[in-house]
Amino acid sequence: MGRSRLPWLSLAWVAPCAAQGPMPVPSSSLQSGTRPSGSSEAWRLQIGIADKALHEWLLSTPQQADQIGPKASLPSDLERGTLQLIKDIGLSALASSLDYLILCQHSDPRCGVPLQHFEPVQMLRALLDTQLRELVQDYRPDTGLRSPVLRVGHSLRSDLDGFLRQLRSLEPGLQAAEVSARLVQTAGLRARMLAWHLGMHFWVRDLAVPGRGAPVLVLHDEYTSFADMVSVVIGTMVRNGQPQLAMAELGVPTQEEWLAPQLLRSVPGLQYVAIMLEPPEEQHGAAKFAVFEQLRAELQQSELHQRLALHFAASPSAAAAMPDRSLDLALLDLRGADASFAQEQMALWESKVKPAGVLLGRGFEPDWPEIVKAVCAQRFSTDLHLGAGGGFWWLVEPPEDE
Repeated sequence: MGRSRLPWLSLAWVAPCAAQGPMPVPSSSLQSGTRPSGSSEAWRLQIGIADKALHEWLLSTPQQADQIGPKASLPSDLERGTLQLIKDIGLSALASSLDYLILCQHSDPRCGVPLQHFEPVQMLRALLDTQLRELVQDYRPDTGLRSPVLRVGHSLRSDLDGFLRQLRSLEPGLQAAEVSARLVQTAGLRARMLAWHLGMHFWVRDLAVPGRGAPVLVLHDEYTSFADMVSVVIGTMVRNGQPQLAMAELGVPTQEEWLAPQLLRSVPGLQYVAIMLEPPEEQHGAAKFAVFEQLRAELQQSELHQRLALHFAASPSAAAAMPDRSLDLALLDLRGADASFAQEQMALWESKVKPAGVLLGRGFEPDWPEIVKAVCAQRFSTDLHLGAGGGFWWLVEPPEDE
């Protein structure tokens, strides 16, 4: 690669999260001080790749709420209008971003004053405020749409304001282009999470909850995936003055990416106990134990082995070895369990968490009705926080006899 004072743009596909499964998010990677060697054709090719990926990301934003439950909601004008408005803002920001990259590639003096070039973004903010006020006039009070729409409008307004503030302190070229690309990505993500929130709202408001009453459901559209939910909850605890945390995970995955290594690398004070569950069928035990042995051997060679203990055990045995109220967090993957077993596991592992600690789980989605039933029964008339990917959590209260 030849050296140059101008950045160049390359695109990589990263897998984040979406409500209904992994979704490719275009991620701009601006290589500091470099651009493709050779003719300007190489530069134009890189811009073309970036243009196509980000453009497709915005064009594929949903036009209505996600269908999360068995029934689809009828999209309202407020729903369609808000999602289209977010898409239009993202497309306008993309146009400004790509124009800026071309100016920098051609050493145009306007590349040196990014704040002036991105003045249209200030107009987008005004457009957002005006059109959102008009849209929210047309809604039915019983649908529950107005609050999430206003919240996503506030979030997008903050994104635009934050972008404009950053431009004042950024170096022209590399940094300004990278931040503008991130704004485009964020607009697409805001639309997707709004669609998830509206779809979840439509599903959960019709849930039939037997027994003593439904939980107080809190939908979090700021969590872009199950992994993001876990990371945000832990990060919040650290920021609130708990740098040292003890966490247990019940059900180490064997068919999908494991969250623990990334969490441990991002939180230096985290101590982690992970339980790979013995399968109830004896004929599957040997194969799963072989996976466990391989994973344990890999961890022994990792820098994480002093903070991560991996065990192969049944849930009751693992819980019996752990003192009550000794954990700050417990994470349960309940997918595939029946309602009685799931509720038993939640009660068992909640007893291992300190008051004001957090119990997190996975499986609150239409594909796992038994888990939904169990979680609702466990959290009747109390707060239950829900995120994308079937994630849920709650703060552990002190026992009634304390």
